[in-house]
Amino acid sequence: MGHLTPKDEQRIIKLIEEWSEPKLTWPLLVEACKEELGISRARQSLMKLPAVDLAMKNRKAALKVQNLKPGWIKDIQAANQRIEELTAKNQKLLAAVRDMHARFLIWQANADMHGLSQSELERPVYQLQKKT
Repeated sequence: MGHLTPKDEQRIIKLIEEWSEPKLTWPLLVEACKEELGISRARQSLMKLPAVDLAMKNRKAALKVQNLKPGWIKDIQAANQRIEELTAKNQKLLAAVRDMHARFLIWQANADMHGLSQSELERPVYQLQKKT
């Protein structure tokens, strides 16, 4: 089993830094070291290496930050409730857009029948206000 060389330590650190699974634990790292690097060490042995311990803490913190994206909810019940609320709100907004589109078509037809030009319709409101 022998001592770990500085090269072995760097390989372990690289393995930690490139860890892509959402969960990183010492037992998972021990298993990955065994399978991917051919390094068989106990958790306690790896924890005693300051650079490995620091890399582990940093990577775990980085993985945790990735899971806590703004607006994300960990609780599935709360997430489902939020989805229902947003779906209902989306349906209301779609109905409002449909109503506004129908109103626009009426206004467009009336403007055309009464001879209003596009430039008259697009005139800014401040030009339409009464002069005092």
